[in-house]
Amino acid sequence: MTHYVIYLLALGAFLTGTAEFIVSGILEIISSDLDVSISVAGQLITIYSLSYAIGALILVIITSNFARKKVLISSLIIFLIGNIIAYFSFNYVILMLSRVMMAISGGLFIVVATNYASNLAKPGKRGSAMAMVITGFTISLALGVPIGTFIAAHIDWHNIFLILGVITLFNIILLTKYLPKLDGETPMPIKEQLLLLKDKRLLSGLFITVFWILGYTFVFAYISPILSSYADFSIEMISISLLILGASAFIGSRFGGYAVDRWGFSRTIYLSLVIHSTALFVLTFTIFSTIGTFITIIIWATAAWTTTPAKQYYLTSLKPQSSEIIISFDTTIMNIGMTLGAGLGGLVIEYSSVFNLIWLGGLMVLAALMMSVYSFKLNKDKQSSY
Repeated sequence: MTHYVIYLLALGAFLTGTAEFIVSGILEIISSDLDVSISVAGQLITIYSLSYAIGALILVIITSNFARKKVLISSLIIFLIGNIIAYFSFNYVILMLSRVMMAISGGLFIVVATNYASNLAKPGKRGSAMAMVITGFTISLALGVPIGTFIAAHIDWHNIFLILGVITLFNIILLTKYLPKLDGETPMPIKEQLLLLKDKRLLSGLFITVFWILGYTFVFAYISPILSSYADFSIEMISISLLILGASAFIGSRFGGYAVDRWGFSRTIYLSLVIHSTALFVLTFTIFSTIGTFITIIIWATAAWTTTPAKQYYLTSLKPQSSEIIISFDTTIMNIGMTLGAGLGGLVIEYSSVFNLIWLGGLMVLAALMMSVYSFKLNKDKQSSY
């Protein structure tokens, strides 16, 4: 039964992630329907990412000593209400309000759910359990846009949120019935929580996330113009590429959990970052070949998402008693990093070429590799001093 409960947590991660990315594919429809510009409509994505980060950090801190089951269920209820408001939103301000509600509750959910899965898992299976929840998010990352576009092409875009709400309601019912109770962590003052960052192992570990997400987002956020300009891909081919990317991300996140349990976090992180950066550098050559592009995307996405569960396992192992807070730090950095990566990528495009984002992404991932070497050395020295 525990295994099925973790699947339900992964479903919740998929729903909250889909709510974030699904808007990207229907921006033009929303902008026309609500009579706002594309750039203004695009802020629906930006505000979601920022609000998600707030929920993942501030709400996790505020609710840290509450019973985790109540927090988890409450976050999904707020997420459900946000979807209902979005369904009835016929002006921009109301839709923006619904996005904030969905994002804040979604950020809280993903942190609590990841830690919940880890606590529910048997010894030696924590990495796989965390990876399962992360897998839900990675699937939404790749499939949110095509799902939203497909639905909006056949029915009114408001119904997307009705569908998300109905599935969320069923998930709430099942989790309420089957999710075992879990106590909150020992309350820790905010000042003391921030003091966690004085640990150089943790701080450097979080910088692995900073450089990793920047490297990934540089390419992912602009994958469509990259493929259309240099691989000469049509819209249909780009859609196929996104589906392949999504499937590879799914495999990577599942493999990452398996690899951590079998070989440990350090080997998994080293190997995945080396392959990730190498794939991006190789892409600068294979991008001119259709088959080469597809193969490189598969390797790139698989390696990129193999890192995530291994990285979170490492970070939580540093301070097990504050695992939720640490996951919240990591999740917050990921969402801010995605927003920052897309913004910096835009500047690169404005002053040079979208092609440069590929090798710049590779350099960022190499920086993440160097940071992991430093962090693991600090951790090894710390353990040897005991």
